[in-house]
Amino acid sequence: MSEPLLTLLLLPGDEAARAAATDSFGAQGDGPWELLRVPGPAGDPAAALTAAARGSTGRYVGVLGAGDRLEPGALASVVAFLEQLGREPAVLYTDESGPAGIFSKPRWVPAYLEATNYLGRLLLVRRDVLADVGGWRPGAATEWDLALRVTERTDDVVHVPVPGLIRADADDDAVLAAGRRAVEERYARLDVPATVELTGSADGDSPGYLRVWREVPSPPLVSIVVPTIGGRRTVDGQERVLVTHLLRALVERTSYTHWELVLVTSEGTDPDVVAECREIVGDRLTLAPVAGTFNFSRSVNTGAAAARGDLLLLLNDDVDVLEPRWLDRMVAVAQDPDVGAVGAKLLFEDGRIQHVGVSFDRDGEATHPHIFEAEDAGYFGSKVVDRDHDAVTGACLLTPRALFAEVGGFTEALPLNYNDVDYCLKVRATGRRIVCTPFARLRHFESSSRTARIEDEERAALLWWRHRTMADPYTNVRGLA
Repeated sequence: MSEPLLTLLLLPGDEAARAAATDSFGAQGDGPWELLRVPGPAGDPAAALTAAARGSTGRYVGVLGAGDRLEPGALASVVAFLEQLGREPAVLYTDESGPAGIFSKPRWVPAYLEATNYLGRLLLVRRDVLADVGGWRPGAATEWDLALRVTERTDDVVHVPVPGLIRADADDDAVLAAGRRAVEERYARLDVPATVELTGSADGDSPGYLRVWREVPSPPLVSIVVPTIGGRRTVDGQERVLVTHLLRALVERTSYTHWELVLVTSEGTDPDVVAECREIVGDRLTLAPVAGTFNFSRSVNTGAAAARGDLLLLLNDDVDVLEPRWLDRMVAVAQDPDVGAVGAKLLFEDGRIQHVGVSFDRDGEATHPHIFEAEDAGYFGSKVVDRDHDAVTGACLLTPRALFAEVGGFTEALPLNYNDVDYCLKVRATGRRIVCTPFARLRHFESSSRTARIEDEERAALLWWRHRTMADPYTNVRGLA
């Protein structure tokens, strides 16, 4: 047999469980793969895994748990994928299923790996890369820790969109606690001061995930750009002026204090409303009037031109603060120099989800995953963990002011819709990432000032981005996640 392409290392464990895993490997048939049984008792196999990997001959090495069952044809599918790809990336991973259900994974999402070990199994690391990081290290989160260390060295991480295996086990509290230490060690290696916390019932999240808070030793000035015409709406049973309702929430329920308000007033805005706004925020206020028919993009650009902060927060006047640390959270995420825009979780007035990021369907149309759904953990944490997206809504969008200028701000030929999507795609074209952080929670009384309708010409304008929107990198290509 020629040198194998894939080496699977079978973890120690109950002999009957190991036999089941071995049988599933045998059912793969003949091919460029081998299975090596890792000796030793079950528990902490890191040293044995590393030694076994050194003795292997496969160009990729992965782990198979005792009791795991490879899906029929899984290894042949990986080999065929590599042949079609025409190169050998540093890391490959497949979809999987197990006690928590079928996990149809997205493509490589850096923020997601810091919240949970979503790469999971079947994870295959090129043997030279594995050797470069020194193999596995002891601990309950051995495989998660390896994934973190490998992806610090390379972002050449490729998703093979096939079912790889059925896992016999599921990560437990011990794995989560060890994973927390592994993520803390990751930030120590990167020399980035950060705190890693467990999500839990105290903040409304489901347990089982991690959240990284980068330290912000010198809080930057955030210029909150709010376009308004001073509209009214019934909120919580009372008629309110939306913009003054928002500003009171900013002053009274926002813990981040280093901000200014750039109020972009359209023609016809009631002077009394403007006066009340000044009364609420005082000398934080900068007025930026804009003339002509309402054009959200022009209003945003006008506000950005008047802003002084290093960060711009584009904020609709029809939102309300739910979590006092919402802006702290967005600023913390924005400390990553690779991140070009940060979005928030927005809820409808009745508590259902309106926004946790923007995705693109099979036709390249922008969609809101989880819209109208309840605020639970979602699909493997999709509603509660930081996730990369191609776009987030401009109703609440944080971005560096210098980057905003670099990409030309909002496109004024898109006066109402898709201007935020277009902006985010311009940011993505610079190589920066777009992250939605669901810990930043606000209510959004969507489309309070206009009819919620997408015009044909607005859809047509996004054809420019069709090369990207037809292949959303952050969703499963089989349309399952």
